[in-house]
Amino acid sequence: MQATKQQAEVAPAEEPQADVPAQFTPEFLEATRRLEQEWRQKYDAIAKKFGVDPAAAVRHTDSGLPLKPAYFAHDIADMPVENLSAPGQFPYTRGLYAAQYQFMPWANQPVIGYGLPEETRARMDYLQSQGMTGYFGNTFYNLVYDLVSHEGVDPDHPAAEGRVGQCGMGVYSREDNARLFDGLPLDKINVVHISWYENLPVMAHYLAYARRRGVPWEKLGGNSMNWYYHSAYTGMTCFPPKAGMDLTAELVQFCTRRMPRWNTVNIFGYGMEEAGASAVQEVAFSVATGIDYARGCMSKGLAPDEFLPRFGFQISQANDFFEEVCKIRALRRIWARKCHELGARDPRSMHVRIHTHTSGAVLTAQQPLNNLIRTTLHSFGAALAGVQAMEVSTFDEALAIPTEHSATMALRVQQIIQEESGITRVADPLGGSYYVEALTNQIEAAALALFDEVEKRGGYHKCHDYIRAQIEASAVRWRDEVDAKKRILVGVNKYQSDEIQDVEVFKVNPESERIAVERVRALRASRDPQKFATAMADLEQAAARFKNGQIGELLPAMIEASDADATTGELMGVLKRHLGWSPPH
Repeated sequence: MQATKQQAEVAPAEEPQADVPAQFTPEFLEATRRLEQEWRQKYDAIAKKFGVDPAAAVRHTDSGLPLKPAYFAHDIADMPVENLSAPGQFPYTRGLYAAQYQFMPWANQPVIGYGLPEETRARMDYLQSQGMTGYFGNTFYNLVYDLVSHEGVDPDHPAAEGRVGQCGMGVYSREDNARLFDGLPLDKINVVHISWYENLPVMAHYLAYARRRGVPWEKLGGNSMNWYYHSAYTGMTCFPPKAGMDLTAELVQFCTRRMPRWNTVNIFGYGMEEAGASAVQEVAFSVATGIDYARGCMSKGLAPDEFLPRFGFQISQANDFFEEVCKIRALRRIWARKCHELGARDPRSMHVRIHTHTSGAVLTAQQPLNNLIRTTLHSFGAALAGVQAMEVSTFDEALAIPTEHSATMALRVQQIIQEESGITRVADPLGGSYYVEALTNQIEAAALALFDEVEKRGGYHKCHDYIRAQIEASAVRWRDEVDAKKRILVGVNKYQSDEIQDVEVFKVNPESERIAVERVRALRASRDPQKFATAMADLEQAAARFKNGQIGELLPAMIEASDADATTGELMGVLKRHLGWSPPH
């Protein structure tokens, strides 16, 4: 998601202070407490008719936060007014922009990628024809790389067998970028590169390709992920945590100096919740990640307002409707204040620009058409929370990557909410709800306590073991609750059916792997050996200096190597040799 000037704002010189009047008079609060007492008598009587002890009838959010059966004004009486503020005002609880969606809706950002580059391109063109729209009506492509790329090898490596073009597109070189992007106006589109540890090689290929096309880098718009930190909660081989932070700083510095339209860091809270994290954990660990990586960039000489406006968040939207809405409101509030504490003063530096990805973990292989209902609720919640962009998981997510039909239906979910529901007519329509504001406060308090624990342990990159243990314990609780039917999944542990829902299951073309292997071997055979050898030698030297703490030379050297037709596997091989590469735990 690109930082925009949708709303002009004046940076606050200091964080607003809590010197505003109380929201409610003592007389009003006393009246609401009496009202709650009267309500409670009626509630208790109803509970007893159902054989329920009212005192024991305490419900909890999916994160385990206790809830009241009903909320009143006095439940938020102690909340400072500036916590609520107004849409577009610090600390952005109610949204980043004063108008929210009234003049520009959120961006439609389906994740696209499978098979060969030209197969992915066909899906890109199709979804574009179906109304996939980015900011200001511009074209946006959200492109995911395959399992082979994530592992940092080439399609002819033994470990790549059976994984080429799976769960993403097989794009391994500058030449493959040409197959993917030829004919598209690079200076007028936004491209999100969803890559894992191959982040710098992916960027190098794209920039080498753009230069061959004659497109200046400063005109390129898009996103890089920099997901090195997610080795804390995924099991794939990876770079050491500190090396990951330094690789992030390398790209951040490069883009800060040379690519003003490029967003550099994506905080992958979605991956945390998919791995089993609760909503509270997703907020806490996302903020901990971003603040730790911000400090890493500052240690390399960058000022907060230079780079923080290009940080974005990818946040999950799952089943607990109100908790998922309120976690986004709490996240915005916490992030704004933590960035202010770092020294940020530009409002854009304190914005949580959110690409919501509706949860895949809660979608079921049983009765897969039910997933359309789930994702509609997820999308509706994300829209009410005021996110900037959205990817709606397809109903066949638990079975395979999307078919053209399921991808279209997921896009239609967004379009119907945007065009038919009426929720875009008002900024923050849930603002002021006693329940919503009280739950936002609860999530904020719980997340801050967890954030503080991470900080006590030295910051995110120094406590991967702790973070992994917390997320794994949450995942086990989730599974135990499903097995015990304390957490209901329709079609799985309740309302099961023998009916088989006949849905098409997507399969990657079996010839794609053979073609990808032939292409990469042909590329190696046809490239200029002297140019390649020189560029790779320069890259080896830059990597050695990078390991010793020098940033600013690694990505430029990698771009030249890509221009000499080095592949992703070859570029990653240099990084692995110099930085280390092993299982995270």
